Order: sequence, then C-alpha cells, then structure tokens
Amino acid sequence: MSLLRIIPIIILMRIVLCIPDTTILQLSAELNIKIQIYIGFGKESNDFPGSDDNYPKLVILRNISEEFKTYHDEPVLLIIRLERDLDSNLATLDVLRSYLMDRQYNDILLIDKDKENVHSYMDICKAYWNAGFSHLLIYNSQDQLWSINPYPYLQIRPTNLKEYIKNRYNRNLMGYPLRVLVTNDPPHCFVDEDELPNSPSRYKGSIVTMLKLFADQLNATFQANPFRGFQRYSTAQCVQMVSNDEIDACGSIFIRTYMYATSQPVRLNRVVIMAPFGNAIEKFYYFFRPFDLYVWIGTGIIVVYIALMGSLLHRLHFGAWDVGQYLLLAVQTLLNRALSLPQSPRGSKLLLLLLLFAIGFVLSNLYVALLSMMLTTKLYQRPIENVADLKAANVSILLQTHNIRPNSVYGSSEELRERFLLVEESLHLEKRNGLDPSYAYVDSEDRMDFYLYQQKFLRRRRMQKLSNPVGYTWAVQVIKQNWVLEKHYNDHVQRLFETGLQNKLVDDVHELAVKAGFLHFLPTQTQTIEPLRLEDIVMAAMVLGGGHALAGICFLVELFA
Repeated sequence: MSLLRIIPIIILMRIVLCIPDTTILQLSAELNIKIQIYIGFGKESNDFPGSDDNYPKLVILRNISEEFKTYHDEPVLLIIRLERDLDSNLATLDVLRSYLMDRQYNDILLIDKDKENVHSYMDICKAYWNAGFSHLLIYNSQDQLWSINPYPYLQIRPTNLKEYIKNRYNRNLMGYPLRVLVTNDPPHCFVDEDELPNSPSRYKGSIVTMLKLFADQLNATFQANPFRGFQRYSTAQCVQMVSNDEIDACGSIFIRTYMYATSQPVRLNRVVIMAPFGNAIEKFYYFFRPFDLYVWIGTGIIVVYIALMGSLLHRLHFGAWDVGQYLLLAVQTLLNRALSLPQSPRGSKLLLLLLLFAIGFVLSNLYVALLSMMLTTKLYQRPIENVADLKAANVSILLQTHNIRPNSVYGSSEELRERFLLVEESLHLEKRNGLDPSYAYVDSEDRMDFYLYQQKFLRRRRMQKLSNPVGYTWAVQVIKQNWVLEKHYNDHVQRLFETGLQNKLVDDVHELAVKAGFLHFLPTQTQTIEPLRLEDIVMAAMVLGGGHALAGICFLVELFA
C-alpha cells in the first residue's frame, strides 16, 4: 500500500483487540508520557471504543503533521498494531516519519497477535532503528515482551518492563562505532602525520576532540572516516555522505540552516576579517624623497634667491635691472653649469657665495640625515582598522568558491563584497597559511585565531583581526537525520559550553597543531636593542663627506678663479 493511500485513512485511536492495559499504564507512568497514540486502520472514529484511563487520546482523520509537531512535541507513547505482511508495517513507518521529527524522545509499543509474525521482528526493528526510533518494545501473542539491543550490534531479545526502562537510559554503547568525517580543515580537524594511520590520535582539532570526548563518555568507538585526499569538503558533500548513511557526523563547523540536520546550537561564531597590520614601506621609495613637494619648494627658493641677488648686483653695477637673464642663469646653474656673476666688488660676491654655501650645507645635511634615518628605521603604512581603511589601502579579500554562499548568509555589506577576489583553493591556502600581508581574509573567528597564533613570537605582527565582525553564525555540526545519539550529543555539547571546556578546546588546538607540525611559527625577530656600529653609518658619512668636499671645492674655485 502506498504512502499517499495510507495518509488519508490512517487513524490514531484505541485498537479493537486485547491490549495489555496494565503494561501500557505502567510504561506511561515510568516514562512520564503525556499522551498515548493508538494507531490502526478504520473509516470513522465511532467504530472504535473509547478507553477508561485518564490519558488523553488523539484521533486523526487527515494529515496534520505540522500541527502535531507544533502542539504535541512532548513525550508520547505510540501503540501500533502489527500487520501480517512486512510491507504494510513499513508503510505505517513511512507515515510516522512525516508526523514525528524528534524520534529519539518517543517510545513505540508494537502489538502482535499473529503467531506467524515472529520471524519478521528483526526486519521491523531494523527499519524502525534506521528511521531514528531507538526505543522500541514488542508485545506478542504469547504475552512476551521483546526489545531492541543495538549495542554493540543490532539484535532483538526477550525482556520485561523493568529491564526495558533500565536499558532505555543506558549510556554504555559497548564499543558502538561513532563514524565521523575527518580531513585537513584546521582548527576544527587536521591530520597528525607522525601518528599511525589507524590511530585515533592521528586526527586532532577542536571539533574532533569534542566528538572523541563524547565517544569516551558513552564507551563508544571513535571511527574516523577520512575524506578523499584529505581535501576540505563542502557542506553539500558532507550532507550527501550523511544521507547515504556513510557517516554519523562531520568533524567541522557549518552555518545553521533548516535544510539539513545539525547539532543543537549553543554558541555564536563571529565572522571576522584578518587584515594587514600595516605593511613596511619599501626602501626604494626613500630615494624618491628628493622629489617631494618640500624639496621642490626649497629648490624654487634657491632659484628665486639667485635671480634676485644677481639682478640686484647688476642694478648696482650697471644701473639697470635684468631679472630674466639671471633667472635663466639660476636654472642653468642647477642643471649643468657653474654660477657666473657680473663684475662686482669682492665683498658683495663673497657675501653671496657664503650665503649660498650655508643654504646648501643646511639642505644637504637635512636630506642626508633624513635619508640615513629612513634607511636604518622601518616605516609602516597606516594600520587598517575597518572596511573603509581596507578599501582605502586597496587591499583585496581572498575568497574561495565554497565561501561564496556562507558570506551571503552572513549578510556582508556591498562595501565588503566589492573587495572579494575569487581564487583557487591552493592559492588561498598558500597565502592565508603564510599570513601574506598583501591580502585580507574572511572566515570564522576561531579559524582566524588559529592562523594568527603563528605571530606569537614576532615583535611586530604581520596580520591583525579587525575588532568589528562582519557577521554571525551558529556553530553547529552536520549530523545524521534523526540520529539515535542526537539527544546524548546535544546534552554533551551543552555541558561543554556551560562548563567553559569548549573554549579550552579551542585554545588548546593551537598547541596541538604546533606539536603535530601542522602550524609553524613565523621566523622569530630579535627583541634586543643594540648600539649603532660603524657599518650602520658609513654610507651616511660618505654621502655627507662627499657633499661637503664638493661644496668646498666649488667655493674655492668661485673665490679664486
């Protein structure tokens, strides 16, 4: 019978057969059941008698899965009559999938009055287990109770009500495998090449450590499923592997949406930009300092001074002004020829040359001192503090293909998106892992802290994390839909968050990466102060001495020639 035919006719009510009322009432009381749901087939609700206990009953004549999930999400007990053929039972299970989403909270009691149905119990239990219904009890025609024993492998066994309730809260999984998708995606998960291939210690990271602690608490086995080539997998690839029942959870963090099952969100993950701290100015730029505005102004003052003084001497000697001739003479003197003055008294000529020498001495000393200071001291660009500074410095944000959609979810601004530069993953990893200050990078805050940890021993940092985040997202892991361990795992994550151990795992992963050889510190810079040596000032001394010698020769030639 198809699912579309079952949905209109399935009715949740009391079944017309001898049901062990004592067992049902005791089970409901022990498990704090809020509502009993009886499932059978019929046309009208009047065809079925009511019950004499005080538990509320639910009669449904149509598909109201949304209303049921909204208003009846408390613990329920489902009492289902088993049919003769397996297909009918599986069809009923398909209907339950649409009604019950949080299946690990529900208990199911299967009533079997058919003596020939014993051999199909294993198939039925396996189907319910795979669908996420982990608490299953069977009452057969011999007044016997059977339950699922999933650990360390799935089987069914006879039981009683007391033993079932005790095993329901059992947290010993007896080595049951916890399948986790792992790869090189630090700081959440990375590979320690020094460990043996089959060793659980081969895989480290903040999320992987969290899953290992969870497996240890439940006495389960952490089973690492490496992704092909240890490449970074996308969310779609992870969801596909979970849907194919290849893994139970992914060892990384993803953004929370309603498109796939995720762990319970308990903390926000900030999305930040890692920008250059302030790049050092290249030294070849220093030699262009003579062409700065102040140097041109000083040169212009010298030209005007020579033109005015030459014209004044010409006026005193010949009785007429000739500014144009001496202006051209001053410019020619700066380019390729010596200064030639008209006939004048020796005292006036000496005064002019002494003044020119003093001006040249001051300017040459000022330039040499400034140049030597810049050659021995590093100068840096203005620090980047926000997106506007990033744009003003013309710094691009490197982005990979799989980051496009998350950044659209983060709600990044148009001003930020126009700085994005899409590159290949290999290039992005090379630049980001080495903290290349030519670009900026955007990702979750814990990932940025991981790579910035390499600067721990640097006197001056290469990169910095901008204080203002560009977005927020829930830190969750993709898990199997209706995973039987979902409730246990969510409780585990909640305890780690409440006790602060989650933050400790994020901090400890830095040292783990260094020990594993995955993270390398940048070359250490000395933090001592040393006095200047002769080699440090020899260039400046040679330039200064040469300038003075040339100025003295010119002065003597002009004075005596």
